[in-house]
Amino acid sequence: MPTSTEDDDRKAFFQNYADYSKAVRAWLVAYGIGGPVLFVTNDKLTERVAKSGYGNEIIALFLVGVGLQIVSAMVNKWASWHIYRGIGDDDYRSRAAYRFWGWINDQTWIDIWADLLALVALVFATWRVLNVFIHVGNAV
Repeated sequence: MPTSTEDDDRKAFFQNYADYSKAVRAWLVAYGIGGPVLFVTNDKLTERVAKSGYGNEIIALFLVGVGLQIVSAMVNKWASWHIYRGIGDDDYRSRAAYRFWGWINDQTWIDIWADLLALVALVFATWRVLNVFIHVGNAV
């Protein structure tokens, strides 16, 4: 059984993790939405990206980055609900759904891969956009 200090440390470190998790997800989603919004609101930029031939790829990469974060958030939400639902309910904790979502809840690799793949998609989209400016010309 954890001591009071261990329990306090556990809560503090979890809160630290939760805060960073929210911040990273918010930044990735904001960046992934901001890129396509910039194209829609800036005619010259839209024209330049369209002329590059990479417009669909760039938009898809931004949306993949956002989509991975949304799916990851939904998976975490569902897992958390099942763990919450099982608190104090031995019957519910014996169900397959609880065991499955409990297992998912313990799989940190899912969050790690979702974050890394989202970051790769957003970096590659940004790289493509920057190359549009390098290779298509200098006037915007």
